[in-house]
Amino acid sequence: MKSQIIFFGFLGILIISCQSNKTKTLEKSEFLTDSLYSKNLSEYRKYNVYLPKGFNKEKQYPIIYATDGNSNLTDKKTLLDSLINNKIIKPLILVASFANRKIADSTSMTIGNGKKHNLAYRYFEYVNQEFPEDNKYPHLEDTFKNHLNYFSKELIPYVEKELEQSTTRNDRYFYGASNGAGFGLSLLNIKPELIGTYLCFSPFAGDIQSNTSWNIGTQYPNLYYRYASEEFFLEGDVEFLKSKYKESNSNIEVKEFEGKHNDKFWEIEFIEVTSRILK
Repeated sequence: MKSQIIFFGFLGILIISCQSNKTKTLEKSEFLTDSLYSKNLSEYRKYNVYLPKGFNKEKQYPIIYATDGNSNLTDKKTLLDSLINNKIIKPLILVASFANRKIADSTSMTIGNGKKHNLAYRYFEYVNQEFPEDNKYPHLEDTFKNHLNYFSKELIPYVEKELEQSTTRNDRYFYGASNGAGFGLSLLNIKPELIGTYLCFSPFAGDIQSNTSWNIGTQYPNLYYRYASEEFFLEGDVEFLKSKYKESNSNIEVKEFEGKHNDKFWEIEFIEVTSRILK
């Protein structure tokens, strides 16, 4: 009798232990801030992560990787909750990496109104560009490359390991606007095997026509390119991308929307595109 009591007591402890080790399922969505140390950036870099209601590490989810974390461009908890709860899109994860918004020394450029505009490290992280031989800021020359390596070789593997996601190229998406979209265009060109679909809205700065190399035999990621009617200066890039995608038999969808360089219009396009490709 005593041995039976001991046996059932041990069995009860084992059952309780197994139940406590079960993967936690979220009762409501979460929008968190975390960080990782980047060897490429030589610093800790923060990122936001959105986890949908019902999230469980035992399940697999599409993941949208985005630039400009901690900004109105990626503060999409309310929007994603609505789209998911109304079954417009499937449950997904959003990961938005913070940009370095510190001023990059005294670097500046002249904008349309003739005023000097100080450039943040964000610009150099996102924009692939050639530096002149007499570059006064040599410490910035590797900024784009270092950030690209952080994003592709550190952030993505780290997040997927932490969340226990066995994600493939086709389960990864990218979202960026303005300079962040420009970074996306460079990323899809340099590492076409990494992410399957890109949403790039109003890409600004950098030269996609001269700073990239295109291979006819490469299947490039799906590209949803959006630009505003006031951004007529992007039409040259649009035609260039269309021709390169046609040559490589890859999929590109371009749309000009009525409006200007503004998140209000990008959010409308974000809803329209994700509602089709993530339903």
